[in-house]
Amino acid sequence: MTTVTPDLPRQTLEESLLHVSDLLRCAAATAYETGDCLNGPKRDLAFSVVHLIGMAKMELERSLAQVEPR
Repeated sequence: MTTVTPDLPRQTLEESLLHVSDLLRCAAATAYETGDCLNGPKRDLAFSVVHLIGMAKMELERSLAQVEPR
C-alpha cells in the first residue's frame, strides 16, 4: 500500500513543535468529548487516552521550552 503525503513547506523546529502541540490539544478534546458520552470501562479507556495525551503534551512543552529562538 502506498501512502501519498503532500509536500509541506519547510518548518523550523519550533514551528513543528507548536503544530504538534495543536494536534495534541485537538486529540485531547476529541477523546474527552467522546469519553464524556460513555459509561464504565469504555469511559475509563477514553479518559486514559486524555491522560496519555496530557503527558505527551507536557513532554512536548518541555522540549519546546529548550528551543532557542532564532
